[in-house]
Amino acid sequence: MRVLFATVSEDAHFFNLVPMAWAARAAGHDVIVASHPAGAESIVRAGLPAVAVGSDHNLYEILAQYAGSAEEQEGKAVDPYTLPDEYRSWEFFQGYYGAMVHIAYGLLNDPMVDGLVEFAEEWRPDLVIWDHTTYAGPVAAKVVGAAHGRLLWGPDVWSPMRDRFLKLKAEQPEGADFDPMRAWLEPILERHGAEFGEELISGQFTLHHQPPSLRAGDSTTVDYGVQFVPYNGRAELPRWLREEKPTRPRVCLTLGRSLDRAGNDGGLVDKLIAAVDGLDIEVIATLGREQRESLTSVPENVRLVDYTALHQLLPTCEAIISHGGGTTLVTAMRYGVPQLIVPQVGMGECLYAAQTLEAAGAALHEAAHAATSESLREKVSRLVGEESFRRAAERLRDEIVATPSPAEVVPVLEKLAAEYRAV
Repeated sequence: MRVLFATVSEDAHFFNLVPMAWAARAAGHDVIVASHPAGAESIVRAGLPAVAVGSDHNLYEILAQYAGSAEEQEGKAVDPYTLPDEYRSWEFFQGYYGAMVHIAYGLLNDPMVDGLVEFAEEWRPDLVIWDHTTYAGPVAAKVVGAAHGRLLWGPDVWSPMRDRFLKLKAEQPEGADFDPMRAWLEPILERHGAEFGEELISGQFTLHHQPPSLRAGDSTTVDYGVQFVPYNGRAELPRWLREEKPTRPRVCLTLGRSLDRAGNDGGLVDKLIAAVDGLDIEVIATLGREQRESLTSVPENVRLVDYTALHQLLPTCEAIISHGGGTTLVTAMRYGVPQLIVPQVGMGECLYAAQTLEAAGAALHEAAHAATSESLREKVSRLVGEESFRRAAERLRDEIVATPSPAEVVPVLEKLAAEYRAV
């Protein structure tokens, strides 16, 4: 069969599709990965066929406008995914979905959706697997009658949100049940001769990288677990990592590529470096160039390195400090490493994921705008010194390893394609 993988041009998103794409290709299926033009190079480097569609997005230009100090971020510290249902009113959802379409989904998908539909009409895939933010994927699948499913590596905060929205929508009087997501997608579908369906929001099925114990239990989506296999791009094992064995507990510090590109760390790097200063640990700080250059001093126990593949570094670490990006979190889980998560306002599902991991006993967290060097230092010391965190992290690792591998999931995809594609 022909399998089209669709992703926005962000490595953190594309990298999570690579093992599944390679598994399908190794099983003899025709595979191609579609993205914005800026994503083509990463796809080719992964050894996969690429097709560039549409034009590039300008998301980071928009995000940079929201950069601010810790005090400014504190004033915006509302996370939609951690609010109790009583606060998720009809009015709340109008604002939430309106904002997501305006500053995220639309910016990412509008430049590529028509190009992706055009390519799908030429290539005629049987199945489309799409990154969970790449709504151009299900649109293209709908137009050509292909089966489609989304791939998640973080917690599914979106399906329970959507389920509650639909419940509230059904309670609204006729004419007052506006759906921002549908209002965005419907004109796109209409110009390609297709109709809106709710499966365009959450997929006909979901491939999930999360350990079973961390998946939302109240979602109506059809989930299939697939083992998370880390892929961090082309990675040469650094000589220092191979030869220099840690003589004290090693801790990884990373804030991901997206935060560096958005230019809005709000002073977080400085706070984290100050937090580990003087602790009896070895910190490997894998930071972007601008983040490194922003530091005024570097403690003797901190080693600054450029981006290093986490699947090479984390097996040598006793803990990791991060912003809570989905790929970072699940990679740490894959290697049984306790986590200190310091999410920033507006960083998607990071706060929800942090709270979920802390409840599982495998992490501690503190919102970036509220954190101090002293509070962060205390949490790092606990993670390294208390064995309970390691045991909980190892339980999550065991769950991931026991999940079917991408190769084992390919026959499932074959059946799903036959079941869902239009005859």
